[in-house]
Amino acid sequence: MALLSVIATARPGAATDFVRQLGAAEAVDHTADLSGQVRAVAPDGVPAVVHLAGDGAQLAGLLTPDGRLASTIGFGPDQHPAATSIMASPQPATLDRLASDVVAGRLRVPITRRYDLAEVPQALADFSGALGKLGITVS
Repeated sequence: MALLSVIATARPGAATDFVRQLGAAEAVDHTADLSGQVRAVAPDGVPAVVHLAGDGAQLAGLLTPDGRLASTIGFGPDQHPAATSIMASPQPATLDRLASDVVAGRLRVPITRRYDLAEVPQALADFSGALGKLGITVS
């Protein structure tokens, strides 16, 4: 099995430090020449892209010939043959597996700040630019 090396997109500074702490081998600035930065690290392209934001077509252009792209924002096979549009599956079995992965330490969800339910307006205001997840406590 080939070694997985993650190239993440992040602004320089705290965001770059954050994605590196999560395990990214490289961090590229998505506000600069994204394609040039990725090609400097992976001249032949990347085998996979997880598309969470930005221009899907630009990211698809970074794939190796047999690469695949998974998009959470609707970029699919109609836009590029290597793309698959994926959506969340909040089914009980999926949520149970994810919870088990968290408990076992296989999945880490960095929570930047927790809010009480009454503080939801503040949580929404803080959402833009937050590193990690914002948690709401419902009791």
